[in-house]
Amino acid sequence: MVRAGPGRRMAQRPGPNLHYGGSMQAIINEYLVAARQSGLSTQTLAQYGWHLGRLREWLSAEGIERIEEVDRATLRRWGAGLMDGWAPATIRQAVYAARAFFGWCKEEGLISSDPSLALRAPHARKRIQRTLRPTEIQAMLDACDDGALGRRNRALISLLVDSGLRASEICRLRLADLDIEEGVLAVRVKGGDERLGFFGSLTGERLRAWLEARPDTGRPEVFLSVGGIRPGRPLTVPGLRSILRKLGQRAGVQRVSTHAFRRSFACVSIRAGAPGRIVQLAGRWANIQMVEEYSRAMREIEAGAEYRERYSPVEWIEKNGRGRPDS
Repeated sequence: MVRAGPGRRMAQRPGPNLHYGGSMQAIINEYLVAARQSGLSTQTLAQYGWHLGRLREWLSAEGIERIEEVDRATLRRWGAGLMDGWAPATIRQAVYAARAFFGWCKEEGLISSDPSLALRAPHARKRIQRTLRPTEIQAMLDACDDGALGRRNRALISLLVDSGLRASEICRLRLADLDIEEGVLAVRVKGGDERLGFFGSLTGERLRAWLEARPDTGRPEVFLSVGGIRPGRPLTVPGLRSILRKLGQRAGVQRVSTHAFRRSFACVSIRAGAPGRIVQLAGRWANIQMVEEYSRAMREIEAGAEYRERYSPVEWIEKNGRGRPDS
């Protein structure tokens, strides 16, 4: 180590904030660049950026402007504040963003210890998730006419239910990804990996019917807009949601969402006799837990239907309670 001689001041090593541009926001920006380079999706990147921006504002209000001033107690107070008015899923995402950011800061040598280790993510509360019934899916299919728009929508619904594709996956599906003869498609899943999806012959017929009517624009995507102010453009996720919502309204089906089709893919496959492991692989789930959750929900619905039809206390009273003394 070089020591300062008499009358000389030792040069100070630039602090972390100065090294990355002099501000907490500059460090956050540098982290987001590094996270994107490591493969974080643009959607997750945007979510993390939003949460970290809010964290920076909160720290500034607490009088903290330098990354090395953030300690475990500070982040605990921030995490406690998140509990007021935020949904558990949003809090979990904020905690994950903070953990990833401060973990990266430690790796970069900007801090000596990771204060985010003090944060605990709340357990996600289980909610009843919407799953489309087979009769509702059929009603939406019946609402599609034989024009180009109807053919596209019929192929969309069929492929969503048959393959379990997510909204973003079906929007970016390309013609080169499809093998209609074999009933196979290539899909880029979360994280950018490529996996296989499968569909039946009836869905294949509906895809052929759509491709015959599909605008010839030179676009590689399978599903394009029909009519409107921008015909021939690839579908976007918001556009797909709007299409399905309008189809649901026309068919008298409420609360239609893109992910409800993925849940229906799992539930109908199980009802048709597919083993859970096969459904997991066909749906490209990393583990079988989600499939088991859908299966459990389906069994609860079926048990509820049997209860309603056979064991309703009110109906029993109506049939058997008249003219009998109380027991």
